Amino acid sequence: MRSSTRTVVGLVVLVVMIGGTISAGYILLRPSSGSGDDASVPQLEYYVTDLADAITDDDEHYIGQLCLEVDSASGCEMVVLVVNTTSPSDIDYYALRTFQHNGIGKSGSDNGLLVVVATDDHAWRIEVGYGLEGVLTDVRVNRLAEEFLVPNMTADSYGDGLFELTYALGDILITEYEGSRSGDPAFPVDGVPLTWGQMAIVAVVFIVLVIVTRGMVLRPLIWLLAIIGGGRGGFGGGRSGGGGASGGG
Repeated sequence: MRSSTRTVVGLVVLVVMIGGTISAGYILLRPSSGSGDDASVPQLEYYVTDLADAITDDDEHYIGQLCLEVDSASGCEMVVLVVNTTSPSDIDYYALRTFQHNGIGKSGSDNGLLVVVATDDHAWRIEVGYGLEGVLTDVRVNRLAEEFLVPNMTADSYGDGLFELTYALGDILITEYEGSRSGDPAFPVDGVPLTWGQMAIVAVVFIVLVIVTRGMVLRPLIWLLAIIGGGRGGFGGGRSGGGGASGGG
């Protein structure tokens, strides 16, 4: 009887330790710029979402048709989002969270692309899925944005700029994209972009737990991760490797 009681108490303590470690790790590892970020991450539509009323209905239709053609011809999901501001987050983090939340790109291929324009911030970001980074390098994406998007943003012609940019990006995807890219994503934890230092902290904490609990931590930890690790819905469930470019207009 006493042995059973000790076992139950030990398991309870173990679960509390694991839960506390996961909670503390989330608080310590999440980016500081993302305070209150989930509340402001929009659910996107196919394929254009204009929350700033910055483009006309015709522009939205034509840009959407371009994105549809790209999706049909290459399987790549290209999405456009226009907002007034990404505050309190910077546009890079906002775009990454929006990309992840909506799962842009086909699952397993990670061939999504998100263009974000913030009109009041005079800022833009092109978030490139992990599977497209070989075709759309940071340098190439930045050059296209500077050529097609930025001049039109300066003139408040957001519709023209986004149409020209999506046309140029779409042409590259249709003609050059050859399929999925294998490998692990740069940000394997959903919603938490980890640096090497942060991953080292996670590894050290995990090793300490294994030693202290004599390996007992492994089974309940795997069970907990299976519960909290469910994916989100959205487009195709693609992931971003953090590639792309951003700037002001």
